[in-house]
Amino acid sequence: MASITAEELKARICEILDYGSVILPGHVKKRMDERGYHMSDVRCILKNGDITTFSNEGNEKYHCEIHGEDLDGHKGAVITIVTKNTKLVILTVLGGL
Repeated sequence: MASITAEELKARICEILDYGSVILPGHVKKRMDERGYHMSDVRCILKNGDITTFSNEGNEKYHCEIHGEDLDGHKGAVITIVTKNTKLVILTVLGGL
């Protein structure tokens, strides 16, 4: 991905959620448990939320923050890295925003 818009990045994230590789490090699973989130809540925020910030980290890697609502309608955010157009690494989840 060279220069990209938030809309293009969001489309890429949705595509990766459906067909690519989503990586959830152990500490993210712990944060999800602490905040009462399931993967379905994270997917809901990622698919239906808005990218509030993103940056090009170089080498086809983008860091982004997506704010939205979980399945219960509570505000939350997911911080991610999109790598090489094929992987989505969830860095953390935030609840109660």
